[in-house]
Amino acid sequence: KSTAISIKNVFNQRSKESEKQVILDIYKDKIGEMITGIVERVDEAGVSVNIGKATIFVPRKELIGDERFFVQDAIRLYVRGVSSGAKGTKVEVSRSDEGFLRRVFEESIHEIYDGTIVIKGIARKAGDRSKVAVYASDANVDPAGACIGPNGSRIQKIVAQFGNATTKEKIDVILYSANPALYIFEALKPAPVL
Repeated sequence: KSTAISIKNVFNQRSKESEKQVILDIYKDKIGEMITGIVERVDEAGVSVNIGKATIFVPRKELIGDERFFVQDAIRLYVRGVSSGAKGTKVEVSRSDEGFLRRVFEESIHEIYDGTIVIKGIARKAGDRSKVAVYASDANVDPAGACIGPNGSRIQKIVAQFGNATTKEKIDVILYSANPALYIFEALKPAPVL
C-alpha cells in the first residue's frame, strides 16, 4: 500500500511539472502579444480568466479604470511576461500596460502595422489619459491624422476596445520630434505652452 501511495505521489508531481512546462512553452512565445480568455470568476480584487491551458488571476490594478466584467465575458489581455517558480508557472498579463495600447494601435491602424507610421513612445495612465507619440517615415503621410482618422473614427474604434468603464480613457496622438523642445511642446497639448 505504501508503495502504491509513493508511486501515486511521484506520478502527481511529474504530472504537475509537465503541466508547468507545457504552460511555459506555450506562453513564453507570446510575450508582448495579445491573448483572449474567458472570465471564470469576478471579485473586488480582480478577475480569474481561463486562457486555454491555464486559469490566471488579473488584479484590479491591471484592468483599465473601473471597467467591469462578468462570468463568461471574453477579455483581451497583453502578455507582459512568463515565469516559473516553486508555486508553478505564472503568466503575467495586463490591460493597463503601455504594451496593450501599442498592440491595439497596431491592430487597428494599418499604417502602423505596415511600418509607414512608427510609435516612438507611449505614456499611459490607464483609464484616464494616454499620449502616443508617432512619426512617419514618409513625408507625405500625416502620422497623427492617420491615427485619428476622419472625424476621429479610428481613435474612437480604439477607445471602444477599452472596456466599459464609467469614464473613457482619452488618447492624445502627438507628433514625435527629434528636437526635445518641440516634442515637449506637442506632449503638453492641450495645455497652453508658453
